[in-house]
Amino acid sequence: MNINRWRIRLWLVVMVTIFSTAICYTLYTSYQAEVDAHHSRMQVRGQTLLDALKAGILAQGRIGRYRGDKLTIILEELARSRDVIAITLRDPDGNLVASGGQWDALADATRDIQRESPRLEIVDHFDFSAQCAPGGGFGRPSKESTDGSFTFQSGSYELIALLDLTEMNRAIHHERVQFWFYAGVVCVASALGVLTFLLLLKRKALGIELANAREHARQEEKAARLGAGLAHETKNPLGIVRGLAQSIATCPNGCCTNTCCTIKNHAKDIVDEVDRVIGGINSFLELSRPPEAKPVCINLDAFLSDFLPLAQMDASAAKVTLLCDPCGYCVMADENLLRRALLNLILNGLRASKPGQSIRVTARRNGGTLSLTVADEGCGISAEDLPRVTEPYFTQFPGGSGLGLPIVERIASAHGWALRLESILNQGTKSSLVGISIVEPS
Repeated sequence: MNINRWRIRLWLVVMVTIFSTAICYTLYTSYQAEVDAHHSRMQVRGQTLLDALKAGILAQGRIGRYRGDKLTIILEELARSRDVIAITLRDPDGNLVASGGQWDALADATRDIQRESPRLEIVDHFDFSAQCAPGGGFGRPSKESTDGSFTFQSGSYELIALLDLTEMNRAIHHERVQFWFYAGVVCVASALGVLTFLLLLKRKALGIELANAREHARQEEKAARLGAGLAHETKNPLGIVRGLAQSIATCPNGCCTNTCCTIKNHAKDIVDEVDRVIGGINSFLELSRPPEAKPVCINLDAFLSDFLPLAQMDASAAKVTLLCDPCGYCVMADENLLRRALLNLILNGLRASKPGQSIRVTARRNGGTLSLTVADEGCGISAEDLPRVTEPYFTQFPGGSGLGLPIVERIASAHGWALRLESILNQGTKSSLVGISIVEPS
């Protein structure tokens, strides 16, 4: 039992761990996707600024020349965009052509793109001389003409955009907090679920142990009552036996006076009382030791026709009519145990009946099972006493042992049947063996 409990606990922990890990992995992939989406948007935004810069330069440099003041204005306008720190343009030799925004921040920026860095640098290269309209030789940007314009050199110009990642990092931090919060909720909920299940399992185990302890205590109490009843039932006959033995011992010359019984009668009484003691002990042993049923196929009509004459003598002595209705069924039962059960039920009916009344034995089919009923017209049992009649040594008849119905109940339980009692005070009692298996004819 303990091994099975530990297996259940181990499997539960393993399954919950796998389930929690799967949920946390799903949350992490969702968080990582959001982070990648933020970085991708910033990359696209920086590249879009540089594309806009290239488009502006190309739009005003159709003749291969460009005014320096116009270029600076374009860079300043672009630097005013959201999340832009600075934007610059360098010639193929690395010299600064123009810049906009916070140039110092761009000069100090590292070119390594770090996910948690507060700045992001986007670099692009473009050959303006190849895209602008031809207009004479291309000189260096520092050699400006008289109208303030200059020509683009042949080669790749470098465009740099420095973006502010403060808002993006704030959003990523928010996503990270959400991820850890939900992951914590999943772990706590899983732990609470496992703990709750284990507590319920422990509660169930404790309930079973408590029920077993109560059953054990009930059995001990029942055994104590049985022992007390047996002692009581044995003490009285032994007292009688002792008195009879003393009478025999005090009889002079083996004779009795006119006021005493003969030695022969005393001996007979001793035998009767000893038999009564032995019968009580045997009944006690039968009740304390569960009977073992060995069911066989029994023709119920033939069985009753052989059995009822044995009870007929007691019925005739009590001037009670014993009746039996044929049924035509075959059942599975231990013949000896069934005989003892029916005999106890009929004897109880005889004790409850008055002369001129009757006892009827009937069989009734209920689906695949059969109920065997012994019904009398006697004194009946009160509603208060009915639940107690199967308790050992409880009897409402003078001289009764109180073991008949408990033995019948044990015999029924050994077969898998049930003993059902129905009684109305002063109208009679029906005692039924319920759940007897019927053997269908082949």
